[in-house]
Amino acid sequence: MLLLAGWLVLSCWQPAKAQDDYALFRAEAGSASLLYRGQRAFVHNLLFNGTYYWSDPGFRPGSVVYNGKRYDDVSLNIDAARQDLLIRIPGSIIEKVVGESYTEEFMIAGSRYLNLRFLFGEEAPAGYWRVLHDGPIRLLQQVSKRLEPDLDGRKRNETGYDGVYRPNVYQVFIQKIDYCCLWEDGTIVPVRRRRDLLKQFDPTLRRDIRRHVKRREGSGLMSLENYCTEVLRYVETR
Repeated sequence: MLLLAGWLVLSCWQPAKAQDDYALFRAEAGSASLLYRGQRAFVHNLLFNGTYYWSDPGFRPGSVVYNGKRYDDVSLNIDAARQDLLIRIPGSIIEKVVGESYTEEFMIAGSRYLNLRFLFGEEAPAGYWRVLHDGPIRLLQQVSKRLEPDLDGRKRNETGYDGVYRPNVYQVFIQKIDYCCLWEDGTIVPVRRRRDLLKQFDPTLRRDIRRHVKRREGSGLMSLENYCTEVLRYVETR
């Protein structure tokens, strides 16, 4: 009888506790609770060097435009290996995936990211793209990660990550960076080298761009990212 009574008390207490936990979660999540209903973030359950996150494991404050509504004051990061937008449940370490098919854009620590397929259809590049230059022509960047073997530790500089690199771990996430330009009419042009951007302009403007960049570079050489940003800023002044 004592066991039965104990079981009855416990069975009554557990639903009440679950309700209390859910009420607490709803209170902490606020109006953004819809964002936390996605699937649990994928667990990369193996030893590796580098990171699968866009830059580092830290979640930072941001906002999301999801299903046409903006949600502010949420903690976000990006799984760059899977191109998943991740959100951390308030008061916990649980990470959820924000549904890509409903995510238009988001901000993380002041940086804006676009979902090009949501905005322009399935022909657009997949994944999330960070806005590096926002103007009539936007310069976008995508960071992706790929797991590779690294038996001798030679790929450390390819991770894009400054964290601890363990010599006895033989798998590493390698970073790949892609760029594209987004025109006002929705045209998307991949940019892998300088001439990919340069050939988008008429010959007279190309000549002026070359002269301008040469003056700006001096004896050095700009990175592709800096070159594209400089070109777009110059074109906007014409």
